[in-house]
Amino acid sequence: MPPRQPSALVGGGTPWHVAVVVPARDEVELLPRCLASVVAAAERVPVPAAVHIVVVADRCVDDTEAVAATTLASASASIVRARSDSVGGARQVGVDAALQVWPPARTRRLWIAMTDADSVVPPHWLCYQLRAAARGWDAVAGGIAVTDWGDRSPRTADALTAHRRDQRRTGTAAVHGANLGIWADVLAAVGGIPAVAHSEDAGTVELMERAGRPVLRAPDLIVTTSARRSWRTPGGFSTLLDRLDSTA
Repeated sequence: MPPRQPSALVGGGTPWHVAVVVPARDEVELLPRCLASVVAAAERVPVPAAVHIVVVADRCVDDTEAVAATTLASASASIVRARSDSVGGARQVGVDAALQVWPPARTRRLWIAMTDADSVVPPHWLCYQLRAAARGWDAVAGGIAVTDWGDRSPRTADALTAHRRDQRRTGTAAVHGANLGIWADVLAAVGGIPAVAHSEDAGTVELMERAGRPVLRAPDLIVTTSARRSWRTPGGFSTLLDRLDSTA
């Protein structure tokens, strides 16, 4: 399917909106920094786009909800509870909540941007995605970087660089839920976010590409994420770092 035309995006006074979905499970420590960065990115988005932030408190037993409410007090935001069996399910809960805020009757275009509670997005994050959408891309898959390696082995960063080099050589570059954007109607057309424990991000992009939807791989759009050992998603980025640690 060819990319949609920019005129279908912004022409004729058709309103379009942005929802940022952030799943969080016991993230009281890292969530404020994440949400502050999302708010800063939202402030750069021009009219007529409006940005709404959805925090999905998934099986939280700490003060994640209260921290999110305080951090987002001056933003357009929702905090929804979930008891999902998977990170994919939690992300989809956030998408569904966004569709309640902006149902099809109110807007014909809704862009869903996703990140993770242990990540920090750059100020131009949303503007970059929306410019790509205006050029006809149905999704944007950016990269991630680590700036604080904590107690990881000093060789882990080198091991990660080598791993990514191998991925590029074999055409298997990773997709990260911490840095992904997609049209809501396209997401619905491919069946939504797979309700799996990990790799739901790659699964979503795979579904899109199978359907012939244009996906922009954007390695220059970088979100900073955590190298912590206390992973929330088995099989996710922290699990990869654990494996690289053991071989570095």
